[in-house]
Parts: sequence; C-alpha cells; structure tokens
Amino acid sequence: MRAFVGIPLIGSEADQLLDVQDRLSVGRAVPAANLHVTLAFLDDQPVEQLEMLHEELELIRLPSFEMILKGIDIFGSAKSRSLGLLVSPDPVLMDLQARVVRGALRVGIKTEKRRFRPHVTLCRFRDAQHAPDKIQGAISRGAHFEMWPIAVSEFALFRSALTSEGAVYDVLSDYPLLDMLAH
Repeated sequence: MRAFVGIPLIGSEADQLLDVQDRLSVGRAVPAANLHVTLAFLDDQPVEQLEMLHEELELIRLPSFEMILKGIDIFGSAKSRSLGLLVSPDPVLMDLQARVVRGALRVGIKTEKRRFRPHVTLCRFRDAQHAPDKIQGAISRGAHFEMWPIAVSEFALFRSALTSEGAVYDVLSDYPLLDMLAH
C-alpha cells in the first residue's frame, strides 16, 4: 500500500490555502482534501509493515504546536514539479518529523534521504505546461505570503491511491499530540 505520514490541514486553514491557490493561478490545484505537510513519504509498503509503524507512531509523545506558513517555492524533479508554501521549521515540527523517520526505520521502512523541507503543496505542473515567467510570477506574488499560526494537534498515517484523476488520500490512523493547556 502506498502511504505517507503527514499533518492534515482542514477547515478554515484549508479554505485560506484554497484562496492562495486561486491568487497564484498556476498548474493543477491540489484538492482541499489533500492539503497536508508530509513528514515522511513511505512509498509502497506491505500492510504488516504499516501496522508495525502504526504501533511506533502511537508511542510519539510531543506537545501540540503552532505552524507558520511563510513564503513560496518550487519543489520536485525536472519532469514533475509543484508549487508549495514553506513552513517555518518549528523545533517541535522538526522533532516530530525526526521521530516519525526513526520509527519507520525501526520497523524496516526506508524513507527518502533528502533534507526535510516542510511545505504544503498547492499545485502541480509539468515544466512544459507553464512558461518560466508565469511560474516565477506566481512565486513573486506569494513571496511575502504569511498566514496566522495554524494549531497542530495531530498527525496521521495516510494511504495514497493513484487514480486517473490524481491521488486520493485516506487517513488510516491519526495520532494526537499532547494538549499544551493540560500541562
């Protein structure tokens, strides 16, 4: 099963991100239901491995935190790219991502070796679809974008099913973070 671990973005946060998509008007917009911050892409994994990972993820105990989306950039390879909002590297976010990766490694799931650069993908495109100046214009229009803090109280294990209409994400399990008000 193709899977990843991420922070879902729903409700008013997703609505704000859809407004940003409209303003940038480049590429194929990511549907509201697919907006998230990826903590670890797991690729295709046997269900048994994902069940073991689920047990590891249940052990993560970190406080809830606030996430700031600030700035915009291009991500991906030369063939397929995406435009995404950058997430400020909060210490709790960075710790959460590192713990997710360590949990995956403990159960035998290898993750990507590249540096974690937290972001929310807003739209996808192939290089041939848009002239470089249009892409650069979209980046310039979003360069000073800043959203008020987003409260992060959970993360989730997602299934990613590829269809002819694009990816469809389903939450397999969610994992609450500790309520800071309780301490």
